[in-house]
Amino acid sequence: MLSFEPNIVFIDDKIEEVDGILDLYRKEGIGVKYYDADIVAGDTPPESPFSNVNLVYLDLYYKIDFDLEMCIGWIDSIVPKNSFYVLVIWSKDTEEHKDEIIEGLTQIHKKPFVTFNEIKNNSYKNTDNSYKWQELKNKIDSEINNIPELNELSVWKKSVLFSSNVIIGHLTKNILPDALKKKLQKIILGHGGTYLLGEGNENEKRKVLFDAMDVILSSNSKSTRPTSDISAINKESLYNIPTFPITDIDSKLNSWFHFKLIEKDNIGVNEITPGIISLNKNSLLKKMYSIVDDPKLNPKFQFQIESDLTKIEDITVVLIRPCDYAQNKFGKNIKLLSGIKLNNPLRWKDEELNAKNKHKLGKIKLNSELPDSTKMFDNLTFTEDENDVSLIFDFRYVFSVPEKIFNDKFENLKLFNKELLSEIQVEYSSYSSRLGITQII
Repeated sequence: MLSFEPNIVFIDDKIEEVDGILDLYRKEGIGVKYYDADIVAGDTPPESPFSNVNLVYLDLYYKIDFDLEMCIGWIDSIVPKNSFYVLVIWSKDTEEHKDEIIEGLTQIHKKPFVTFNEIKNNSYKNTDNSYKWQELKNKIDSEINNIPELNELSVWKKSVLFSSNVIIGHLTKNILPDALKKKLQKIILGHGGTYLLGEGNENEKRKVLFDAMDVILSSNSKSTRPTSDISAINKESLYNIPTFPITDIDSKLNSWFHFKLIEKDNIGVNEITPGIISLNKNSLLKKMYSIVDDPKLNPKFQFQIESDLTKIEDITVVLIRPCDYAQNKFGKNIKLLSGIKLNNPLRWKDEELNAKNKHKLGKIKLNSELPDSTKMFDNLTFTEDENDVSLIFDFRYVFSVPEKIFNDKFENLKLFNKELLSEIQVEYSSYSSRLGITQII
């Protein structure tokens, strides 16, 4: 069943202290969830984090003494890793423990975007000892509204949610459950190929179904974007771009434009999907197809080879045509393009460059430019520990191995998205089909 989840969560051991603000949000039609944090008779934390919680009110005391681990544990159970949310610490002495809370959440990759520190004291109480909830709510709304860029991201998010609901609405409109099943099965076979007929292979079938739904979502979200006007402040700031902005490179964001958002653990060990990037673990194949010791490239890589901080690994990317893969027609061998993965590559520093070479600042340190047979993807994130990664492939090194050899000798790491895979395939095709030059003497 489709899930119904809250947008705001309250964690407190005394509901009478927060019931007023609960009512305020509920009257606005916002999904609210209260958790009784009493350590004896309280609620059990959710088994898995919610997908769309954007605001959390956290009390810090559920017994006499402050318990950091318990507070962090509540947030950990509610908020997904690396997601956006606003934290309101609502307790009797927020300043004393605020830094501990933020540090603990940072360590588990759940640091809030904004943190409010509100103390339960008389300044927030009415004469009848009830709290001035409207005043607190207005303060939070006002400060968040002072970040107008968030409004534009909110508009985009609403369009995605709206589009997904429209798509599900169409799929389920005026049909019985059995007809819905058959419709989804047709999508799976239409996008995955008839080799998916029969029992088993459920994970692959789900992957095909979700990939197809992603395509539908991407093409339809443009038509379901809300028609709200752009605020004056965003017209003057966000959408006023006089020059190219200079900022630190966001390798994780850059990776999202390159790879599907699939963690390594969720890529099948024996998965052979077009665009799979894999670690070459076979010594013979590395000796034959590694590009590190290529006579043309090796001198260019010397800075990286000699760097104690840089780790170089031999990788490949699967170049099977998507149509052949979908119809299970890729034959006995898997076509691979060879390359290297540079983890923490050595980069040019300002003091190493003169005025003519300042354009190299921050780029990979090479002895000379790479030849046109190579393709580089720079400033990428693979994992939390590998957040400065570069990939270099060479179109001269394409080879094939049997499916069993690939499964045994290669370790799947990441999956290029279709656009990037298509770019690689087009450039490889262009490079491999170039004509030679005949000179008349």
